[in-house]
Amino acid sequence: MSTRLLALVAVAGQVNFVAAWIVGGLMQPGYSTADQTVSELFARTADHPLVLWIGLAGLVPSYLATAAILHEALGDRGRAAVVLFALGAPLVIVVLLSPLDCMTNGSADCAGRVGGGAASATHDLHNLAAVTLQLVLVATPFAVALAVRGTRLVPWALGFGVLGVLTVLAVGASDPGQDGYGIAQRVTFGFVNLWVSAIAVAAVAGIRGPGRVDAPMSPGGKTAP
Repeated sequence: MSTRLLALVAVAGQVNFVAAWIVGGLMQPGYSTADQTVSELFARTADHPLVLWIGLAGLVPSYLATAAILHEALGDRGRAAVVLFALGAPLVIVVLLSPLDCMTNGSADCAGRVGGGAASATHDLHNLAAVTLQLVLVATPFAVALAVRGTRLVPWALGFGVLGVLTVLAVGASDPGQDGYGIAQRVTFGFVNLWVSAIAVAAVAGIRGPGRVDAPMSPGGKTAP
């Protein structure tokens, strides 16, 4: 698959996800984008869970395409970043297979049942997979920074890494059900949207890691193995 096509798949998956939670939120009566999580649009009690299901499903090829882009651009030095993005695909599948029991932040009854320990195993698995996925994705810029160490690309990768950490801290500082929690969560998704898009743009622009273009030179002037 060509680099341009991989980049298109990577970005399209992110755009598809954003469109899904926007449309799903508009279709769900009483839903608050500002205060409720995206996952609630995929809950068993949601009116149109298929909308978000389609959005989430698009992330699987998006993350796999991003992993392929990094493998091509960074070579062996990018192995950690490639593995992390590739790991995102099965984590999304786990999320897809384990919807929430109900809309936790949109129903006092649901919140009470979940808070009282009555949540199903799939409900808990959904939350665990979603949190793990976000942490894995936040780690990817640092893995890329390590792969491109010694080049001008390091500040860009680290900048995205710091942004990702700040978004996670922002979510961690607020509680589900609190006013504005939905916005905080979407900011973390925004970080991923921008990061994947930046990788895709860099790939199309022909930017490659040191393992591909600037291999270290031996004292004799030859490229070191």
